Amino acid sequence: MWKSNYSSYQQYVYDKIKSFKEDNLTPIGYRRISQILNEERLLTPRGTFFKNTHVYSIYKNGKIREERINRKDIVDISDVIVEVLDESTWYKLWL
Repeated sequence: MWKSNYSSYQQYVYDKIKSFKEDNLTPIGYRRISQILNEERLLTPRGTFFKNTHVYSIYKNGKIREERINRKDIVDISDVIVEVLDESTWYKLWL
């Protein structure tokens, strides 16, 4: 239902950060992840070197995005009530 606004590179970087945070027995910190990404010569989506704040922001916003995409929307449809108003009642409501 939701269309992805991430580029393939943004998705790749997010998946890599997510794997460092979630797939290890002991999660790696944001500073160490930024060092690993810089050693691999990866750049942020804006073309700069990674800092721990970049890694945190990408991870946090990616988690929010995943929750939004994967949630089930709750739609409650109720019965429709139609009332016929006489002219004097309609006039009072209009004012």
